[in-house]
Amino acid sequence: MGLFKHNSETIQGELKKNVAELECEEAIIKDKEQFGRVRNSMMKVLRAKHSEEIANRTLNRVNKRMQKGYLNQN
Repeated sequence: MGLFKHNSETIQGELKKNVAELECEEAIIKDKEQFGRVRNSMMKVLRAKHSEEIANRTLNRVNKRMQKGYLNQN
């Protein structure tokens, strides 16, 4: 039973991390669509809420997608 509990906690931790990354990604894309860039104030909020690592990694991933043309910026 100890192994199952450990796996459950690991899965829940990964799930929370993935949800945080999705929330960051949505906020970043919305900011880019609305303002043409991501505002410093938005990144400060995301870093405070989800952690600096998650917010920065998500920003880099969105920028890379836009650079390669996977996300169209209107």
